[in-house]
Amino acid sequence: MRKTMILASLAAMMFMGVPAAEAMTNDTENSTIPYADVAGHWAEKQIEQLYIAGAVGQTDAFRPDDPVTLGELITLFVKAKGVEPVQSTQSSFADVPAGSWLSPYAEIAYRLGMVHGQKQGNRVYLNPNQTVQREAMVSILIRAMGQSGAVNQLKWSTTMQSLAKYEDGNDVKEDFQRPLVYALQNRLVSPYTDGTLKPQTTITRAEAATYAALHLLTSKAADQGALANGTAYREKLTVKTTAYSYPSNSSVLSYLEYPLRKGVVAVDPNVIPLGTHLYIDGYGYAVAADIGGAVKQRHVDLYLPTLSDAQRYGMKQGVNVYVLD
Repeated sequence: MRKTMILASLAAMMFMGVPAAEAMTNDTENSTIPYADVAGHWAEKQIEQLYIAGAVGQTDAFRPDDPVTLGELITLFVKAKGVEPVQSTQSSFADVPAGSWLSPYAEIAYRLGMVHGQKQGNRVYLNPNQTVQREAMVSILIRAMGQSGAVNQLKWSTTMQSLAKYEDGNDVKEDFQRPLVYALQNRLVSPYTDGTLKPQTTITRAEAATYAALHLLTSKAADQGALANGTAYREKLTVKTTAYSYPSNSSVLSYLEYPLRKGVVAVDPNVIPLGTHLYIDGYGYAVAADIGGAVKQRHVDLYLPTLSDAQRYGMKQGVNVYVLD
């Protein structure tokens, strides 16, 4: 058990990054990328881009053809997106200890709606060590890109017609059908050379790195500024904020069918597109995943865990909202 934990921690370091002094230890004068097993690999360029951007860290080997775990995937996506996690003394997931290397990345991925976890009773589980299938990776990638609102606009009839073109289109699980079709339409993914989708194929670390490099590495030229923690933002808005809540045992979902939790906020989609990632002063990271009849123009309604929390929050004017996507 201890050996397994040590190996898992070493593997995770590749996606976490390490202090600059340690990162320079094994660098050679003429080498940008430190991984001995990446030279000549088809994903070498993308892995190098991630390394230069600080989205992957220093180890002797990258193990590009090994399966990526869910914990590694969300860490990679968060870091590639350029979002700096906030340290927390609590974990939203029963199987992610608050003091673990994964916890800050799991928390930010949860707040931004990249992952929802699996609820069992009153507890939510991430299952961070499970491998990731292609259809699930595509769904996480789209949410990480802030485009889940666009997926929600995709008609089911169009989805079914698109999947019918592939001999294994019927194999795509229902939850992943619209995201996969959206990804195909927007060339985020492509069919395999044999014309199939292979939705349950296990994603490798090289594949995960390629998607992160192509679709999540931030374009600094488009950034308008940065938060105090270094996270870049595209636009700054000044809005009115209110708060809402539902009982913790409620089955109510947001408009984008996200389980309600802190980080899910309601917006006017004409001002802030659904799926957009935000940072809200006094509230933190959030995802625009809900709407409301009274939420119009520059008004953002914040989900809080209890009704008393929402009542205490009241209404605030002149709150800064930073659009990250």
